[in-house]
Amino acid sequence: MKNKSDEKLFQKLDEFNVEVPDFPMRKSRIEKAGDWLFDSTRLPEFEFTERGMVLALFLPVLISTISAIPLIFL
Repeated sequence: MKNKSDEKLFQKLDEFNVEVPDFPMRKSRIEKAGDWLFDSTRLPEFEFTERGMVLALFLPVLISTISAIPLIFL
């Protein structure tokens, strides 16, 4: 059941000519894979204590030193 305001609305809408482009409704597998690969992720948040922070900073130095020891004997 159309009332006066609906008729006015349809008249206004009929004034405009809009061309809708043809686009696929489904994404291809490559687009889905790209969306999955390049989706932003949140980095995990770690709460370090003072001792844990010292260990996290010192551990790479310790590992590098230990792995360089065999090079001394070459």
